[in-house]
Amino acid sequence: MGRQPCCDKVGLKKGPWTAEEDKKLINFILTNGQCCWRAVPKLAGLLRCGKSCRLRWTNYLRPDLKRGLLSDVEEQMVIDLHARLGNRWSKIAGHLPGRTDNEIKNHWNTHIKKKLKKMGIDPLTHQPIVSNSDHHQKQQQIDQKQDSTVPFMAKINVKNNETSVESNSTITTTDHTSKEGEISITSTAFNEDNTTIVTSTTTTTTTTTTTTSMD
Repeated sequence: MGRQPCCDKVGLKKGPWTAEEDKKLINFILTNGQCCWRAVPKLAGLLRCGKSCRLRWTNYLRPDLKRGLLSDVEEQMVIDLHARLGNRWSKIAGHLPGRTDNEIKNHWNTHIKKKLKKMGIDPLTHQPIVSNSDHHQKQQQIDQKQDSTVPFMAKINVKNNETSVESNSTITTTDHTSKEGEISITSTAFNEDNTTIVTSTTTTTTTTTTTTSMD
């Protein structure tokens, strides 16, 4: 079953409230306080539904209502609360005494959203707006970094007793020399401009073993 209407709407008035109706509702609420809104129209002598009476009192007639646009302080509060609560206007209104949820929602849509966009802030995410040009520029920077990374390539040449390794960064040559009883290996690395980076020599001693067999 669907939700029952708040009252029997047959024969009830609709449209703008008159000053006389406002006076009846104000006098009843100030005298009796707020009660079940379904019962208010009959008790106050109004040909309105309970929902209409509640909205009229809450949004227009209650004495603690603030009039006029939201102040700068109130606007900042709405922005901070919206960042945490989203479009939960009744929750936001609970933090701003004298302001209604409908009033805050209208002020957000007509003033605050435009102000945030001019400041370069997305009203939905409350994060800086990234333009297409900024995104394109970041992508170009990423592509340039990728292009500047040159893969390592090397070529090994062996000729006589010398071995050379050529790469796109350095050239390394190794000389093999041998004497009786020892072997010397000298390695030299060069930059592209033939500047020596490092030279190292390793000497290894060899031992010859003679085996004599006796008949």
